[in-house]
Amino acid sequence: MFFSFIFPVIFLLIFGSIFGSSSSSVPLTVQNNDLTSGTPSSLSSSFITALNSTHILSVGMLPAGSNVTNYVYDQASSFGGDPRVLVIPQGFATDVASGKQVQLTYISSPSDQLSGEVESAISGVENSFNFRFIGQEPLVGLSSVSASVRPLSEVDYYMPGLIAAFMMTNGVIGLTNVATEFKRTGLTKRLSATPLTKLEWILGNVLSQTVLAVLLAVVMIVLGIGIFHTTVAINVYTILILVAGAVMFSGIGMTLSGLVKDPEAAAGLGNVIAFPMMFLSGTFWPVSIMPMFLQDVAKVLPLTYFSEGLRDSMVVGNISASLLNLAAVAVLAVAFIVIGAKATRWRQG
Repeated sequence: MFFSFIFPVIFLLIFGSIFGSSSSSVPLTVQNNDLTSGTPSSLSSSFITALNSTHILSVGMLPAGSNVTNYVYDQASSFGGDPRVLVIPQGFATDVASGKQVQLTYISSPSDQLSGEVESAISGVENSFNFRFIGQEPLVGLSSVSASVRPLSEVDYYMPGLIAAFMMTNGVIGLTNVATEFKRTGLTKRLSATPLTKLEWILGNVLSQTVLAVLLAVVMIVLGIGIFHTTVAINVYTILILVAGAVMFSGIGMTLSGLVKDPEAAAGLGNVIAFPMMFLSGTFWPVSIMPMFLQDVAKVLPLTYFSEGLRDSMVVGNISASLLNLAAVAVLAVAFIVIGAKATRWRQG
């Protein structure tokens, strides 16, 4: 039933909502440093208005004089919303009026898949602005700056998301199927007559699944480095969040198996939970390209915190953001282990 009817419907709804919506725009933060007595010049304000009028970009403002690079690092990968900052320099209006060329600076995170599209949109506005507002040969140019300290490839971006997605499916779907099969065959009922406690049985399942999940991550990382020459960073934060994520999804699997006795029903429930979460959590594309109501959904999905935490530590190098996501994953891991223990009917398997 799931793969015949529910899965195609979920696919249609998710992809239709994300890629069929013409109303979604890409966030762009603008820092306008062209001030006179604290007031933006009329020319720089006109340029910002032109950016907004494209309906492609959703413009927000960053206070003049703020450290843009720190802002990009602090905000990078928060729920998949990679920050993009356009800096309008001081003296913008004066230089243009005197016929001098002016360079706008576009700063973005290397993990941002939409950075190229945003830069193209800015360039389009820049070209139009040169001729409509200045009325002569182009004076306003655009330079692009990466907030990264090392070069990154597309594979680097996708690696954490793929690891997170498959660790999630192994825990939510795989462990759910195994645990419910134990119940169907009466194995848990026989285990209840042994000195083994319910909590020990749950922890044993969770720990074994955690070991398998971490091994899967190691294999994928080794293959990525060996075949695709990825430059992802492996550090203590990466290891901690891998373990916490594996425990969290194993806890979800044990919770589902405790709530549902029939293996087929449990498998269907696991699929209904896992597949939408896989596509709505920023694993394969940035959350920022989705409609706002789906972005709100992404903020409550466990996989969002896990995949973004991995991306923060492995790709972006944003340790503070990684620690925040690690804390969220760890709290959810403990919560699902407790819920799974409560939901499991040990002597009624």
